[in-house]
Amino acid sequence: MQQMITLITNSISKDLPATLEKSLKKEISSLGPVIARAITPIIEKCSASAVADSIQKVVGDRVVNQLDKSVSAKLEATVARQIQMQFHTSVKQTLQDALRASLEAFLVPAFEQSCKTMFEQVDSAFQKGMSEHTVAIQQQVEATHTPLAQTLKDTISSASSITQNLTAELLDGHRKLLALLASGNAKAHSTNVLQPNNVPVTGPPEVEAPLDPMKELGRLISERKFDEAFTMALQRSDVSIVSWLCSQVDLRALCSMVPVPLNQGVLLALLQQLAVDIATDTPRKIQWMTDVAMAINPTDPVIAMHVKPIFEQVYNALLHLRSLPTTSPSDSTSIRLFMHVINSVLLSYK
Repeated sequence: MQQMITLITNSISKDLPATLEKSLKKEISSLGPVIARAITPIIEKCSASAVADSIQKVVGDRVVNQLDKSVSAKLEATVARQIQMQFHTSVKQTLQDALRASLEAFLVPAFEQSCKTMFEQVDSAFQKGMSEHTVAIQQQVEATHTPLAQTLKDTISSASSITQNLTAELLDGHRKLLALLASGNAKAHSTNVLQPNNVPVTGPPEVEAPLDPMKELGRLISERKFDEAFTMALQRSDVSIVSWLCSQVDLRALCSMVPVPLNQGVLLALLQQLAVDIATDTPRKIQWMTDVAMAINPTDPVIAMHVKPIFEQVYNALLHLRSLPTTSPSDSTSIRLFMHVINSVLLSYK
């Protein structure tokens, strides 16, 4: 028994460790992969968690701060843009609609009523002021124009009287000139053409006026019998016929001819006849009278004694016409120039 125990003890102390070591090595070599497969996920998880904790602890504060700043700036800009876009698209339209509705409901009616009241007050004040101003102006005009109207009336009456007197004087002078030239003048032709119908003369009988003086005067003009034509027209003492005859000929050309185809008595009578109604068709008559006056020879013995009184009568008629308010500036200028012509003729007469 003791021997078996000794054998077992020896076997255990010698063989068992070697055998156990071989068995353990064998088992350990087979357990390594199993343990590795079992432990690896745990280690990875623990390692990841530990690494994450470490990284978060080390980097966390800085990263979080930087990320917070960056995200906050970008978020603020993005939010601002989004708010602005949303305001423009929705809030702005809403505000405009609300503002428009408010203005239309409250402000516009109040403004219209205020403007209406204001314009009514302005119109009332304007109408009242205009009425008062009109009444004042009418009173002032009546107070001012009443004596003026009376003065103008008196002036017109005086002018009419002067015109009638001048016309009468010119007609009387015209008749006297025709009668004087018709009687006692040695020049039978001049005497014959200037005498009035009611003055008997010696010499060739007076030609009776035709029924149509215009036709007869036209015939004489076509035959270039200008002296006879103007004598016939002057004998009728009709200014309209004399004016018509002057318009049918170039009076300036006739008066510029040498010798003048009209005798001095006809020229002086023509000047006087045109002055009788100088207020009618003034520009043309002034031109005709200027041409005639330039052709008159004041020293001619047939008309010498009649030149000055007739020219003075014509001058007074022109002076009166020029003083009338109805005379235009252009006519006034022509009259002034013709008055200079008359003055020059009168000076040469002296």
